[in-house]
Parts: sequence; structure tokens; C-alpha cells
Amino acid sequence: MIMADEKWHDLDHITQIDPDGLSVDTVVRSDSPWFSGHFPGWPILPGIAMLSMVTQAVRYHEQIRNSEVRITGIKRVRFRLPIRPDDPITISLSRTGEDKEESYSFRISVREGIACTGIVSTERII
Repeated sequence: MIMADEKWHDLDHITQIDPDGLSVDTVVRSDSPWFSGHFPGWPILPGIAMLSMVTQAVRYHEQIRNSEVRITGIKRVRFRLPIRPDDPITISLSRTGEDKEESYSFRISVREGIACTGIVSTERII
């Protein structure tokens, strides 16, 4: 299980892991502080929470590769569908690049389809 620093969500149930990426299934429970005030009566997971989970998964993948990276940017982010409390989520990462500078394309899927996509740029810490 990949534990979040802020304990607001856990990335559990890694379903695939290989040198070029990973997939992880999770659920953000309805009692998560992420939903507090984001929108009363119609709670949805904030975009910053989705990006937090993605960067957490990137760091975990690099840790498995015996590497450490610094996140240098997040770009081409598209929020497509809302994620509601207790929705099943799959986060998929695909690594590209060489040597010191790499990036990860990501996709967050929810029951109805793709909730978010984008690219995380990284720089290897030597």
C-alpha cells in the first residue's frame, strides 16, 4: 500500500507494476477531508487531490526502481469527469524519457470513464 503523507487517502491494491509504469486501484472515502467544503450537498474530489495521488504514485514507482525524483511540472491536465465519495478509481502511469529527465503520462479512471489525464515531468535526483 502506498500511504499518503497527509493521510487523506491511500493508494492501495497495486494491480500492475513494471519498469515503465504502474496501475493502482483506490477509493477516496466519504469521510476524507478532501471532500470537506468541496461542494456541500454535492461533494466531488478536488483536482488538487487527484494530482496529489498521481505524484504520490510517481514517487512510489521511482522508489521501486531504486530511484528518487523531483516533480518539475504537471502539464496538459484535463479534468473530464467528477469523482464522488467512495467511487472506485484507477490511476495508470506510463513512463517515458531517458536518463535524468523523464515524464509520466497519467490517466485517472472512474466507473463512468476517464476522470483526468495529464503529464508529470520529473528530474532524477542523483
